[in-house]
Amino acid sequence: MKFNRIALYAILFSILCLGGSYKAWADDEEETYGQPESHDFIKHRAYIGFFGTSATIDTSGDFNGFVGYTFPPSGTSNAELDYIPAINRNFGWAAMAGYRENAWAAEISYWYSNHTANVYNGVDASGNPVTLLSTTAVYSTINLDLKRYFFTSLPIQPFILGGMNFSFLSSHDTSELLNNAQTNVILAGNQTESGFGLNLGIGAELYVGDGFSILGGATQRFTSWAGITGAGKVNETPAPLNSASNPTGSLEGNGLNFYLGATFGLE
Repeated sequence: MKFNRIALYAILFSILCLGGSYKAWADDEEETYGQPESHDFIKHRAYIGFFGTSATIDTSGDFNGFVGYTFPPSGTSNAELDYIPAINRNFGWAAMAGYRENAWAAEISYWYSNHTANVYNGVDASGNPVTLLSTTAVYSTINLDLKRYFFTSLPIQPFILGGMNFSFLSSHDTSELLNNAQTNVILAGNQTESGFGLNLGIGAELYVGDGFSILGGATQRFTSWAGITGAGKVNETPAPLNSASNPTGSLEGNGLNFYLGATFGLE
């Protein structure tokens, strides 16, 4: 019974507080050009933000460590063998700039993270991957996103977002130039996969006035990786896995990414 009474008192107190808040907003309402002024907690705001991130590319697609491509000689260059590595989930950082108008905001952000990258050479008798190469990689993205906020009269506001990503994965020594007979490696070098795709995400933001906020969320990136630049310094297009004779295609490499950080108002 004691718990029920406490819960009842808490509910009544919350109703009174909400009612008082609504009355205060109503008393403060002014008309502008014959229209009632918005009760949005944030009406307009330019801002920058900094975040800690947790990023990865799923190993359920082509970035599983088992995929590689051999590109034939181009002009006077040698044939090139590029391995598509699997990377682990790791922490990183991000910076962002944006502008908000009522319930909508447009943002541009840059994400950066370092990862362990593995290339595999089949599996052992137990089905475990056999590591051919373990190295490091840098995963970076440029994102253009549009946000829609909800419960905009409150200091804490959930949101959804949609947008585009331009993604890059640079790994060390995962590209090889072969001799004319393609039997020996004459040079090992770095490799960069590049692609673009869509972002879909959810999150929440807690405003402390219009000058500072704390926010966090999750963004799913759907990325089509259409370019590989390896040791030969020539941008190549990966062929689809089911049609090696077709020189056009892309790699599948999506990922669920998380972030937590703060924003600072500029006006």
